[in-house]
Amino acid sequence: MKVLKKIGCTLAIIGALATGSANAATLDLTTFIPAVGISGSVSTSSNYALLTANSTLGSNVTGVTSFDWFFQANDYLPFNDYGYMTNGSFNSLSNVATVGNYGNSGWNTYTFGSAYTGYLAFGVTNVLDNSLSSQLHITNVIAAVPEPETYAMLLAGLSLLGFSARRRGKNA
Repeated sequence: MKVLKKIGCTLAIIGALATGSANAATLDLTTFIPAVGISGSVSTSSNYALLTANSTLGSNVTGVTSFDWFFQANDYLPFNDYGYMTNGSFNSLSNVATVGNYGNSGWNTYTFGSAYTGYLAFGVTNVLDNSLSSQLHITNVIAAVPEPETYAMLLAGLSLLGFSARRRGKNA
């Protein structure tokens, strides 16, 4: 019974250390600098941003792996409003032609091929009019990416369990 208590305590410590070592860069959207054009607006909190009409939001970031986005077309064709992201190159997220008149994209996740460091900007643009403003919603709900140390601690804990089970089997 003493061995089981020791193993339980060891696993609890390993679990606490493992969760502490897992991390991923998150976007603090309040550090992004807004730029607003005709009829546009930007509102931000630490983990959410809403861009409307002709507006952008940009900042230098470190180690970002993904972000979630939602495009709301508050316009109709031929006014092909669009939402985009740029990180050195232009990436269209969605537009009126894709989601339909007054449609929306639903929530989507943009994932970088590897952790991105550099200038990152989001924007929404009204096309051919300024009377109906489409919207781009950004959030930084990012899952933690385990580091190699996390896996090493997990393996050490499982090894301890195997060792104690083997020892207990021999004693029985």
